[in-house]
Amino acid sequence: MNSIGVKIKEARLEAKLTEKQLARKCGVAESFIIQVESGRKVINEKIAENILSKLGKKLEPIIQEDLSEDKAKPKQTKVHAKPQEQFNPVEPTGQWADALANVIKKFPIYEVDTNKVVGNKDLPVLDKKVEGYRWDKVMFVKITDDDLGELRIHKNDTVMVNITNDIQNNGIYLVELNNKRLIRRITKESSKVTMTRGLKDVEPISTQMDKIKLVGKCVKVEFQL
Repeated sequence: MNSIGVKIKEARLEAKLTEKQLARKCGVAESFIIQVESGRKVINEKIAENILSKLGKKLEPIIQEDLSEDKAKPKQTKVHAKPQEQFNPVEPTGQWADALANVIKKFPIYEVDTNKVVGNKDLPVLDKKVEGYRWDKVMFVKITDDDLGELRIHKNDTVMVNITNDIQNNGIYLVELNNKRLIRRITKESSKVTMTRGLKDVEPISTQMDKIKLVGKCVKVEFQL
């Protein structure tokens, strides 16, 4: 209870008034008087003088000093520290790891003539497919020369190959001939195949189908700027 509240309560009791009666005289609620007298509500000089005047009293200097101190003191707001939530990292289960691995897959890029890995491609797998082809039937090769210019395939281009045993005439395929990998346009007649690079001054290669190993069909070319 502060000195203002004490002064008002003493003056009210001296005047033999209840909190309710004093509240009516001042035109305020009874709860307001109770809070002021108990010190739970801080009032300014003008309000204090008005209440005391209804009781025939005046605001004394000591009270004024007390009011000045109250006004000078900034209100302090208690800040309750919010307890920090404990973060427990969740380790992915084997099932989740497998699921994530099936979203993005890393595909090696092979040098076309040496079969050496020279890079990787990270590609999304949707419905077990990459670019519309089964992800396990796809491979990538990098071109090392400009001998395939007539086929619009150039040095440093990356070719996507769909692994298959089927041949469609005039398709471009990755094949193995005499333990060497080649990209050629192929036409097939019965058991015989003809392979060409598209160059007019280079003779096509004709051989029996069982002499070559078909790796797959070239379905996409990514050129190097």
